[in-house]
Amino acid sequence: MKKISLVAIILASVMALTACGSSPSKDNSGAPSTGGGETAAAKVTVLKVARNAVPNPPFSYSNDKNEMEGYTVEYLKLLDERLPEYKFEYEQIAREAMLVGVESGKYDFAANFYYRNPEREAKYLFSNVEYGYSLNSLIVKNDRNDIHRLDDMRGKKLTPMSPSTGLRTVVVDYNKKNAGNPIIAEDIDAVTDAESVQWVASGKYDAFLTNTTVFDNVNAQLKLPLKIAAYITKEPIWVLFNKEKKDLAARFDEVTKALVEDGTLPALSEKYFKVNMFKPLEDVKLN
Repeated sequence: MKKISLVAIILASVMALTACGSSPSKDNSGAPSTGGGETAAAKVTVLKVARNAVPNPPFSYSNDKNEMEGYTVEYLKLLDERLPEYKFEYEQIAREAMLVGVESGKYDFAANFYYRNPEREAKYLFSNVEYGYSLNSLIVKNDRNDIHRLDDMRGKKLTPMSPSTGLRTVVVDYNKKNAGNPIIAEDIDAVTDAESVQWVASGKYDAFLTNTTVFDNVNAQLKLPLKIAAYITKEPIWVLFNKEKKDLAARFDEVTKALVEDGTLPALSEKYFKVNMFKPLEDVKLN
């Protein structure tokens, strides 16, 4: 009887060990192993990203190697690195097509130093944390000494502006508060920065309201007798999402906030704009 019992015990032990060996092993997280010693790969969601095809340095442009470079381009790379659950796939298209594509859902989001305004907020979802700023200034002829602030433009003519440009909102808001003596600013369907600076240089218009670094880059090529008369605003710029992408926008906000707090975006601003845009406007001085 003792021999039979001993055999039974041995058999039971072998069966138990066999059963244990056939059950899925677990990694340190407690998740079942795939059998190859690795946990199951997390699902990665592909994001369709609209990117401006028109060079707009220093936000985005092609370098000597025909690679996209610039402040916004580097910001998107940082997001892609810090959001492992997403993979970015870019399509370079015209500015207006970017807006239409995001609204329709063809693209998940677009980043092109967009400003906020009520019309856009009705169509798109905006992030809650700005990823940078646009430093805007008045450009005048070198011999003009009568324009030092936006108030000095009352009754004077700005170069025509596209209704879709964010800076148009600055002028509209100003004129609402100063209806008795507004800034003269015509609307135009399309205009280039080169055309605008040439109009100011010719004396056709008094000033050009534009992003400071855009002017620097354009006039570095044209070399017109123009100067920055005054820094006017430091406008926050935002990522613009399709209305259905609330979870995506929330994740962008988390990462963007961290990039600001750890100094990454301020350093990137110094690299491309030669100034920390995250400081107050009064700390940004004319050279």
